Amino acid sequence: MVLQRDCDVVATAEDGKAALAAVAALQPDIVTLDVSLPDGSGFAVAEQLKETPVHVIFITAYPDRAYADRAFDLGAKAYLLKTSLHTELPAAIRAVMNGACYRSPLIK
Repeated sequence: MVLQRDCDVVATAEDGKAALAAVAALQPDIVTLDVSLPDGSGFAVAEQLKETPVHVIFITAYPDRAYADRAFDLGAKAYLLKTSLHTELPAAIRAVMNGACYRSPLIK
């Protein structure tokens, strides 16, 4: 619901495999991922998306700096916490669409 206020949601996916299939079929501008997915790691999905033009935004419960650093190393453009989703996601989307990166100030 938070995403629908600021952009067109073209698909949702329950796991990494479905997310990769949706990206291939729909070629969205942005993909949101969690670090933990039912079929593996969001990091593995981000790694596979590295060579595509899609912008990856991680929305996760993990506030650890090491996780955020890994996400950015894999090409993610934003990393924010689920606890601040409603307040930070619009800013993260704007930053990413304007060519910048966004890191939640809540990351330890």
